[in-house]
Amino acid sequence: MSSSEEILGQIDRTLCDHTVSSDALRCTPDPQPVPPVPVVPAVAGRMVAREAVVRRLVDDHGLTPDTAAAAVHAVETGQPTEHQHLVTAAARAVAAELAQRIGQFFDAFTRALEPMARAAAAAARQLDEALRAVGHAASSRRGGRRDRKAWQSPYGPPSRRKR
Repeated sequence: MSSSEEILGQIDRTLCDHTVSSDALRCTPDPQPVPPVPVVPAVAGRMVAREAVVRRLVDDHGLTPDTAAAAVHAVETGQPTEHQHLVTAAARAVAAELAQRIGQFFDAFTRALEPMARAAAAAARQLDEALRAVGHAASSRRGGRRDRKAWQSPYGPPSRRKR
Protein backbone atom coordinates (compact mmCIF):
# COMPACT_ATOMS: atom_id res chain seq x y z
CA MET A 1 0.00 0.00 0.00
CA SER A 2 1.41 3.38 -0.94
CA SER A 3 1.66 6.20 1.54
CA SER A 4 -1.20 8.13 -0.10
CA GLU A 5 -3.46 5.07 0.17
CA GLU A 6 -2.51 4.69 3.82
CA ILE A 7 -3.37 8.33 4.48
CA LEU A 8 -6.69 8.09 2.66
CA GLY A 9 -7.53 4.91 4.54
CA GLN A 10 -6.66 6.59 7.82
CA ILE A 11 -8.90 9.55 6.96
CA ASP A 12 -11.76 7.21 6.08
CA ARG A 13 -11.40 5.33 9.36
CA THR A 14 -11.25 8.58 11.33
CA LEU A 15 -14.31 10.09 9.67
CA CYS A 16 -16.33 7.03 10.58
CA ASP A 17 -15.04 6.88 14.16
CA HIS A 18 -16.89 9.32 16.43
CA THR A 19 -14.99 8.36 19.58
CA VAL A 20 -11.72 10.14 18.76
CA SER A 21 -10.72 13.77 18.60
CA SER A 22 -9.69 15.83 15.59
CA ASP A 23 -6.06 14.92 16.32
CA ALA A 24 -6.73 11.34 15.26
CA LEU A 25 -5.16 11.93 11.84
CA ARG A 26 -1.77 12.26 13.50
CA CYS A 27 -1.65 8.64 14.62
CA THR A 28 -2.28 5.29 12.99
CA PRO A 29 -5.14 3.44 14.66
CA ASP A 30 -5.00 -0.30 14.98
CA PRO A 31 -7.45 -1.80 12.49
CA GLN A 32 -10.12 -3.73 14.30
CA PRO A 33 -12.41 -6.11 12.50
CA VAL A 34 -16.02 -5.03 12.23
CA PRO A 35 -18.39 -7.68 13.61
CA PRO A 36 -20.78 -9.02 11.00
CA VAL A 37 -24.37 -7.83 11.10
CA PRO A 38 -26.75 -10.73 11.68
CA VAL A 39 -29.10 -11.16 8.76
CA VAL A 40 -32.39 -12.96 9.20
CA PRO A 41 -33.21 -14.66 5.93
CA ALA A 42 -36.69 -14.38 4.48
CA VAL A 43 -36.69 -18.18 4.31
CA ALA A 44 -37.55 -18.32 8.02
CA GLY A 45 -40.77 -16.38 7.45
CA ARG A 46 -41.73 -18.64 4.56
CA MET A 47 -41.08 -21.71 6.67
CA VAL A 48 -43.35 -20.38 9.42
CA ALA A 49 -46.06 -19.63 6.88
CA ARG A 50 -45.73 -23.12 5.37
CA GLU A 51 -45.98 -24.71 8.80
CA ALA A 52 -49.09 -22.65 9.62
CA VAL A 53 -50.78 -23.76 6.39
CA VAL A 54 -49.76 -27.40 6.96
CA ARG A 55 -51.04 -27.27 10.54
CA ARG A 56 -54.36 -25.80 9.38
CA LEU A 57 -54.70 -28.54 6.73
CA VAL A 58 -54.04 -31.22 9.33
CA ASP A 59 -56.38 -29.72 11.96
CA ASP A 60 -59.25 -28.59 9.74
CA HIS A 61 -59.23 -31.12 6.91
CA GLY A 62 -57.78 -34.26 8.49
CA LEU A 63 -54.79 -34.62 6.17
CA THR A 64 -51.69 -36.33 7.46
CA PRO A 65 -48.72 -34.02 8.09
CA ASP A 66 -46.75 -35.57 5.22
CA THR A 67 -49.65 -35.27 2.78
CA ALA A 68 -50.31 -31.68 3.84
CA ALA A 69 -46.62 -30.73 3.48
CA ALA A 70 -46.46 -32.38 0.04
CA ALA A 71 -49.60 -30.53 -1.06
CA VAL A 72 -48.21 -27.18 0.11
CA HIS A 73 -44.93 -27.87 -1.69
CA ALA A 74 -46.78 -28.84 -4.86
CA VAL A 75 -48.81 -25.62 -4.83
CA GLU A 76 -45.68 -23.54 -4.20
CA THR A 77 -43.85 -25.10 -7.13
CA GLY A 78 -46.86 -25.01 -9.44
CA GLN A 79 -47.31 -28.76 -9.66
CA PRO A 80 -50.80 -30.25 -9.86
CA THR A 81 -52.26 -31.67 -6.66
CA GLU A 82 -55.69 -32.85 -5.65
CA HIS A 83 -55.54 -30.66 -2.52
CA GLN A 84 -54.84 -27.37 -4.31
CA HIS A 85 -58.19 -25.82 -3.33
CA LEU A 86 -57.62 -26.82 0.32
CA VAL A 87 -54.11 -25.34 0.34
CA THR A 88 -55.34 -22.11 -1.23
CA ALA A 89 -58.19 -21.81 1.26
CA ALA A 90 -55.87 -22.56 4.19
CA ALA A 91 -53.33 -19.99 2.97
CA ARG A 92 -56.06 -17.36 2.70
CA ALA A 93 -57.30 -18.22 6.19
CA VAL A 94 -53.77 -17.94 7.63
CA ALA A 95 -53.28 -14.58 5.88
CA ALA A 96 -56.64 -13.31 7.20
CA GLU A 97 -55.73 -14.42 10.72
CA LEU A 98 -52.38 -12.67 10.48
CA ALA A 99 -54.03 -9.51 9.14
CA GLN A 100 -56.47 -9.59 12.04
CA ARG A 101 -53.63 -9.92 14.56
CA ILE A 102 -51.73 -7.07 12.93
CA GLY A 103 -54.89 -4.93 13.03
CA GLN A 104 -55.33 -5.72 16.73
CA PHE A 105 -51.71 -4.78 17.36
CA PHE A 106 -52.09 -1.43 15.61
CA ASP A 107 -55.35 -0.72 17.46
CA ALA A 108 -53.61 -1.39 20.77
CA PHE A 109 -50.63 0.71 19.67
CA THR A 110 -52.92 3.60 18.74
CA ARG A 111 -54.75 3.37 22.06
CA ALA A 112 -51.40 3.39 23.88
CA LEU A 113 -50.27 6.54 22.03
CA GLU A 114 -53.48 8.52 22.60
CA PRO A 115 -52.55 9.74 26.12
CA MET A 116 -49.15 10.86 24.88
CA ALA A 117 -50.73 12.74 21.94
CA ARG A 118 -53.20 14.43 24.29
CA ALA A 119 -50.37 15.41 26.65
CA ALA A 120 -48.32 16.81 23.74
CA ALA A 121 -51.30 18.84 22.52
CA ALA A 122 -51.87 20.19 26.03
CA ALA A 123 -48.19 21.14 26.33
CA ALA A 124 -48.34 22.92 22.97
CA ARG A 125 -51.44 24.85 24.10
CA GLN A 126 -49.71 25.84 27.34
CA LEU A 127 -46.64 26.98 25.43
CA ASP A 128 -48.81 29.03 23.07
CA GLU A 129 -50.64 30.63 26.00
CA ALA A 130 -47.35 31.41 27.75
CA LEU A 131 -45.88 32.98 24.60
CA ARG A 132 -49.02 35.04 24.03
CA ALA A 133 -48.89 36.22 27.65
CA VAL A 134 -45.33 37.42 27.12
CA GLY A 135 -46.27 39.17 23.90
CA HIS A 136 -45.10 36.80 21.21
CA ALA A 137 -47.56 35.62 18.62
CA ALA A 138 -47.18 32.49 16.59
CA SER A 139 -46.73 33.51 13.00
CA SER A 140 -47.23 31.38 9.95
CA ARG A 141 -45.56 33.98 7.72
CA ARG A 142 -42.29 32.69 6.41
CA GLY A 143 -39.26 34.81 5.99
CA GLY A 144 -38.64 38.07 7.65
CA ARG A 145 -37.40 41.21 5.98
CA ARG A 146 -38.94 42.31 2.71
CA ASP A 147 -36.18 44.68 1.58
CA ARG A 148 -34.47 41.90 -0.44
CA LYS A 149 -35.70 39.68 -3.19
CA ALA A 150 -36.49 36.12 -2.23
CA TRP A 151 -33.47 34.72 -4.04
CA GLN A 152 -30.99 37.03 -2.30
CA SER A 153 -29.15 35.96 0.79
CA PRO A 154 -30.58 37.35 4.02
CA TYR A 155 -27.00 38.15 5.07
CA GLY A 156 -25.94 40.01 1.93
CA PRO A 157 -26.23 43.73 1.34
CA PRO A 158 -29.75 45.10 0.86
CA SER A 159 -30.81 46.14 -2.58
CA ARG A 160 -30.27 49.80 -3.49
CA ARG A 161 -33.33 51.96 -3.37
CA LYS A 162 -34.14 54.53 -6.00
CA ARG A 163 -34.04 58.11 -4.77
